[in-house]
Amino acid sequence: MKSKKKVSIITPTYNRGNLLKNVYESLKKQSNRNFEWIIIDDGSTDDTESVVKKILDAHDDFDIFYEKKENGGKHTALNEAHKYIQGEYVLILDSDDTLIANAVEQILANWEKYKSDSDIGVITFLRGKSIENPICYVKNEKIPLDLLKHKRVCVYGNDCCEVIRSDLFKKYPFPVFEGEKFMSEGVLWHRVGLTHKCIYINRVIYICEYLEGGLTKSGKKLRINNPLGGMLNSVLNMDKKNYFILRIKNAMLYDCYGFFAKFSPLRILTNEKEYRVLKAICLVPGFFIYKYWKKKYS
Repeated sequence: MKSKKKVSIITPTYNRGNLLKNVYESLKKQSNRNFEWIIIDDGSTDDTESVVKKILDAHDDFDIFYEKKENGGKHTALNEAHKYIQGEYVLILDSDDTLIANAVEQILANWEKYKSDSDIGVITFLRGKSIENPICYVKNEKIPLDLLKHKRVCVYGNDCCEVIRSDLFKKYPFPVFEGEKFMSEGVLWHRVGLTHKCIYINRVIYICEYLEGGLTKSGKKLRINNPLGGMLNSVLNMDKKNYFILRIKNAMLYDCYGFFAKFSPLRILTNEKEYRVLKAICLVPGFFIYKYWKKKYS
């Protein structure tokens, strides 16, 4: 029987067989082996399955769990990982990224300080193109802050390296909308942020490479093509705990995605019970954003 580990590292993957070996090599180099690696293959049509089989046949360094499922999008792969999670903490490691050699060691050392504080749900580290070149910067990182109220200054959006308590990760599975295969991870982080606080560590432990065709590079188009997920993410960002300017921005985005979902203006306003006034105020600018994006990204 495989022993229980502290950290569950989840890699959802789709047609990235040529890159998984890099992920594996970075995990082999970890100074602390108190982790398991969960690979959820989201219906790949390349050689991902055979690549993983070779890894499994050759290695005995740490526990690896592999499952291939029908293609449904990254968020459904993360949901599928729930049944394999044994660790106390969860880190999502994309298939084109790697961890620095002492990442797990740093994760456990920092969680050791806060494991008895039930208010803390997430510890966030930085991602970077290298250890010296972070793509996400945070302020007041040592102060426990409400996730929704804390400003992060990021070069490429809000991409940081979040390590969440596994019970919270399992508590908030991603909703699945028929016909949609993309949902922002923000849906998870905003839900957790309503009830728990986050510790920010200004240190890169996660090395990333944004590939052409990847989710981050294709973000805008993906959200347009999966508008119901975009609406959900926007309504969570409209929570009253958030900054008013950000609430206005997301009300416009909510309305915009509503038009992409082919909702009538009345349905957009009445689809969610909350924030109807905010959505009504932003309906016209939301429509113009919709028209502009439709022309630009069609």
